[in-house]
Amino acid sequence: MKDKKIILITLSPKTHRTSEENLGIAYLKSALVKEKYNVEIIDAWLNEMEVEEVYEKIISKEEAILFIGISSYMSNTAPTINLISMLKKHNSHIKVVCGGFGPTFYPEEYLKSGSNYIIRGEGEKAICELAKCIEEEKTPYNVKNVGFLDINNNLVLNDMECLNDDLDSLPFPSRDTLDIVLKKKSSVNMVTARGCSGNCEFCSVISFFRLSDGKVWRTRSIKNIVDEIELLANKGVKLIKIVDDSFVDGIRDEKWCKDFADEIEKRNIKVKLRGQIRADKVTDSILYDLKRAGFFSFACGIENGSQSALLRMNKKATLEDNRRALNLFKKYDYIVQMGYILFDNETTYQELVENYQFMLDNDFAITKGIFSEMFSAEGTKFNARLRKESKLEEGDFISNNNKYVIDDIIVNKIYYVLKKWHKSHCEIYDMTIDPLTAPKAISDDAMQEFYNYAIKLKKLDLIIFKDLLLKIKNNPNFDVSQYIDDFIERTKPKYEEVEQNVKRLYKKNKMSYNADSNPFI
Repeated sequence: MKDKKIILITLSPKTHRTSEENLGIAYLKSALVKEKYNVEIIDAWLNEMEVEEVYEKIISKEEAILFIGISSYMSNTAPTINLISMLKKHNSHIKVVCGGFGPTFYPEEYLKSGSNYIIRGEGEKAICELAKCIEEEKTPYNVKNVGFLDINNNLVLNDMECLNDDLDSLPFPSRDTLDIVLKKKSSVNMVTARGCSGNCEFCSVISFFRLSDGKVWRTRSIKNIVDEIELLANKGVKLIKIVDDSFVDGIRDEKWCKDFADEIEKRNIKVKLRGQIRADKVTDSILYDLKRAGFFSFACGIENGSQSALLRMNKKATLEDNRRALNLFKKYDYIVQMGYILFDNETTYQELVENYQFMLDNDFAITKGIFSEMFSAEGTKFNARLRKESKLEEGDFISNNNKYVIDDIIVNKIYYVLKKWHKSHCEIYDMTIDPLTAPKAISDDAMQEFYNYAIKLKKLDLIIFKDLLLKIKNNPNFDVSQYIDDFIERTKPKYEEVEQNVKRLYKKNKMSYNADSNPFI
């Protein structure tokens, strides 16, 4: 039955980000092809396809399909369930396998929605063994990481496979969609390590990997990493986004970063790199050498400008680490995006004051707008703690949006104002910042223009933040609803001007913006 085709799909999410390639299904295809399976990728996000179009494409070749594999995560859960429903209504015998964050944390919900099997955690080995079981029409009781409903409709979750410590043994991900990525001027994504040694309260990534035994962080060798970078460069790639949770972790220290940069220079590879890094891992020599390697931009999980909030988040980085890291980013002229979480259920007024000052002191660093809140996702320690304390308003697996109330009444008012403020401009924020945070293959001058407008928006945010903190302090009972409506109306021309200029930049650089309004606001 290896003449039958496996179709791997990722559906368009509801998101404020522009489309990017899906490395998950790219790695799965490479693993399956190594075992001689015939595999096709349908990347609906990159190709801007609706669920109905994907459905039609599948059923046009249904007789030749072994199974459908769907990569599902929080923001594309709804279309995933919709597609499964359509397929099962058309042909109840078609086999569907779902993997990713959604099925990992909500296995029973996916199975009861029509998926025949789910794969939890990393899937390269599991999907190959599951494919063999489907071929031979055997029930996969012994395939680790797999889940299914037995004949009595009981949930069966097989044991988890130990994490693969030899990432060099994995074939490079399939690059079926490379031409589309280059046409859109998007960055090409790349994984150089898996996992994270951090233990942040709000992170579901660590929960995803720690379902399995094994090292919490694993790396590829420098040679293996640079081999893939060189291969991509030879295919015309100019910009690579390294999507590791932190590029510097585990054994990667100053010497490793120097050796990495030396290998890049030795091969004379000229590719721009963007990655993520933890503040507590930043040193002068690391940023110097990574600049040599081609890095021009980093996302850094600063998260907060108050030490008490950082402790509550269980961040390894201290406030001093954050300040030191940002100063070094500025020294080496990196574009740095601060990951930021302004509100959680225990945020205090004093912490907000400290955050205003921190943002003001580091006004060169870009953020995705003034408003941000800790997301209570399934699998996170934050979510588990709120549930234990009976402070959680449970959502459903479609939205994965569990809610909570902020304890402090005054902070709750500020939360309301800043959220409404951000919502009124969120599309302008996202359009302006997207070429920087999901970097596009554009000139340095064009990147600088987008950066300048992002900073302009940030300065407008800081004006309202300061004004709001002062007004609340002087009169905790003032009418915040009327205040924010007036402020939005008063500043509307400034935002319209930025929007017009940003749209001009998109047109000038022959780019399109295909994102939705922020679904989390």
